[in-house]
Amino acid sequence: MKISVNFNKHISMKKVLATTIFAAAALSANAAPLVTIGDQLDVFFNGKAMGQWNSNITSTGRGNKINDYSGTLRLGMEADYGRNSKFKANVKFFEDLTRYAEHKEFNSNLSHVKAVASYTEQVLKLDANFSFDQCYNNTQTTINAGDLVRYNDFKAGINATYNFSEKLDGELGGNWQNIDYLGNWSSRYSSYDSFSIPLSLLYRITPKISAGLTYQYRYTEFNGGSLYDTLYGGKNRDDHFGGVTVRGELLPKLTASIFAGATYRSTSGGIGVDDETTMTFRANLNYEVSEKLGVFATGYRDFGNGASRQSSVDTGCEVGANYYFSEFLRSTASFSYEYSDYGVYYYTKTRDDDTYIGRIGISYLPNKYITLAANYRFINNSSSLENCTYNQHLVDISVSVKY
Repeated sequence: MKISVNFNKHISMKKVLATTIFAAAALSANAAPLVTIGDQLDVFFNGKAMGQWNSNITSTGRGNKINDYSGTLRLGMEADYGRNSKFKANVKFFEDLTRYAEHKEFNSNLSHVKAVASYTEQVLKLDANFSFDQCYNNTQTTINAGDLVRYNDFKAGINATYNFSEKLDGELGGNWQNIDYLGNWSSRYSSYDSFSIPLSLLYRITPKISAGLTYQYRYTEFNGGSLYDTLYGGKNRDDHFGGVTVRGELLPKLTASIFAGATYRSTSGGIGVDDETTMTFRANLNYEVSEKLGVFATGYRDFGNGASRQSSVDTGCEVGANYYFSEFLRSTASFSYEYSDYGVYYYTKTRDDDTYIGRIGISYLPNKYITLAANYRFINNSSSLENCTYNQHLVDISVSVKY
């Protein structure tokens, strides 16, 4: 779905890394394939070696912070299909082998699968995606665990866009996410399945701007976790979002995707859990200042779900810029802020967090096969719960190869 409402609260250190490290695969997209099969299928080898220093591996604020150096070796394969076809697909598989210098207890071997596909006809476009990630990190609602948490993250989606006429488009999708906590963590935190169905009807006001109505239904079902979470967090949640959508080139060089409306949330099976309604919005803006400089901004407000079945309202924004010194040398910088209101968080305690993240990175492409990158990130989480307040510095350098 070109327009989707992401209600899942899952801001993890892994996600921070994924959004801040320069996308080496994208930067080396023109690499020659390792193997070509017929005239449609290209197969690539993907590799990456990264060294990192982390000032607070477990994201703790209790005073016993653990800092260490680590090395990660990524080995994987990538397949591209459909060079001259209406059907196109890309599949990636890679394994991350991470080893720490002193704290061997955090060593990990994590597998990842990413797949996207599309099919385009004259009036119909279909998009599908799937991903699987083995995770060993903390999220905002597991940072008081005093350890790293193991879980699997599955995502899948299919979306269709149909052109009823030159001015009228319809969009329909289906999305699924499963968070599955593993081992002893399955008795402490609640796994869940989330299903959503977004629907949009858009009218092309001008050749470059469309506007219309969007509705999304989402169902979230929890399982596992503690007895308290089951009794007071509820068994499942229903979210109904309705609003308006505007997207396109609003001004020369300024593109935007904006939706705003309201979301009604109801929770079943919980003691004393009230239904809620909140204003919901998301805005993504991109402006091309020059051929070398691009700036972007994002704002959002949404419901979220915590690892202990907490319901939160998350409001945030991000601003940043990408600068191209040359065809081979690029840099990025951004700053983001999020306010999360969890209401009653655990027993009688309430929790609200202010999270600040600053990022800066640079990458160099000596040729079409290799990308060199360096990144720095600072994270500060200020919480009304003392054991959820922490800060973290991360520095990494990497070499990526696509062949």
